[in-house]
Amino acid sequence: MNDQHRPVWSHASFAKLSLGILWLMLFVSPAAAGEIIAWSGGTMGTSYTVKAYVNDKSESGDQALPDLDELRLEVDAELRRVNDEMSNYLKSSQISRFNESDSTDWFPISKPFAEVVAYAQKVAKATDGAFDVTIGPLVNAWNFGPAARTDSVPTDAQIDELSSVVGYENLSVRLDPPAIKKSIAGLQIDLSAIAKGHGVDRVVDRLTELGIANMFVEIGGEVRTVGTKGDQAWKVGIQVPDAAADQFDIAYEMTDQSMATSGDYRNYIEIDGKRYSHTIDPRTGRPITHDLASVSIVSDLCMESDAWATAINVLGETKGLAVASEQDLSALLVSRGEDGFWRTGTGDFAAYSRPRESVTENAVADNAVAENQPWVVLAITFVAFAVLLFAMAVGVIFSGKKISGSCGGIASQQSEDGSTSCSLCSNPADACKELRERMQEKASST
Repeated sequence: MNDQHRPVWSHASFAKLSLGILWLMLFVSPAAAGEIIAWSGGTMGTSYTVKAYVNDKSESGDQALPDLDELRLEVDAELRRVNDEMSNYLKSSQISRFNESDSTDWFPISKPFAEVVAYAQKVAKATDGAFDVTIGPLVNAWNFGPAARTDSVPTDAQIDELSSVVGYENLSVRLDPPAIKKSIAGLQIDLSAIAKGHGVDRVVDRLTELGIANMFVEIGGEVRTVGTKGDQAWKVGIQVPDAAADQFDIAYEMTDQSMATSGDYRNYIEIDGKRYSHTIDPRTGRPITHDLASVSIVSDLCMESDAWATAINVLGETKGLAVASEQDLSALLVSRGEDGFWRTGTGDFAAYSRPRESVTENAVADNAVAENQPWVVLAITFVAFAVLLFAMAVGVIFSGKKISGSCGGIASQQSEDGSTSCSLCSNPADACKELRERMQEKASST
């Protein structure tokens, strides 16, 4: 996004946002009976969070809480298996070995891997290639993949050359026996736009097997909830798509649902003073340039939400909204303009629509208030933040809980040296020797 297109929030708008955040903090209360056990870790170049609501007593008496160390080991081990299958950053992974091969024969892979590719191909066909897991070479060329950064923009000739080995129609998948194959030797795949969601689903499945009935699982902003936390639904905050604001816009209640958000406001590169989004349109071989700032999708599986959020983000507002309706998706599309952000939604998100016309009208009204009654705006803002700080203090003291968010591009933030981690497992910590040893010890003891 170029600087001249960055929306400017008026003082009155800022006051309204402050009051909105205040409402959000007051609305969130601790869970009823029972206890929430939670932990976080690193995986797939980002972080994960697990929250499990458990009753500490049953009708017949005391009930021991699950062992936190045991649960954490099981989650880390499951994520390790996902990376062993689908991480472009691990040379020994199934996906890396497939990408290195020039063979056009069937390449055996795990069943989960095949299921992910099969769903990716389904989305690719439904969007005429706006979602395409064979886009890896172009992602690398634009400095967002595991390849070494060049800090330069690829030329038209380079894009054309790389595009010749890109195309979902050149990839085949079968489920029994699970395998994939390429029809051209140079084809490579990158599952970073779907694998985090799949990882969430895998963690949920594993914890369910271990007897956890109510949980919240998040990887890099992709979320899935199961059950409730006592008598309350889990809540997911959808952020205002502006990294500088870093504020929640909507608190969405979720029970037995998944949410993923794709956006361009956290991960980008800047070359010669121009910003380029990390979201590449496979059909053009270039970063997207439209006004759609973020897309949030709610569905049953997080893998589905993850893939569709990226696909619709590539399509843009008009076509993306049409496809969301055709596919019966619950989608929230947030677009940016000079006067602020506007929202359009389908399914469960239809009620959150905020047309562009209302944004313009509100901006005019806000400017009038800001110009004619600045003291009112300052007073509202001061009072809102004072009460907000008090509410946050009370929340920390009595519950220690917070809303977890779904936010676009958070898994791919830039590090201090300017590098990014748009794909899986750029952090070798989750491939550490200690985890491997613990997994082997557990396997030997069972």
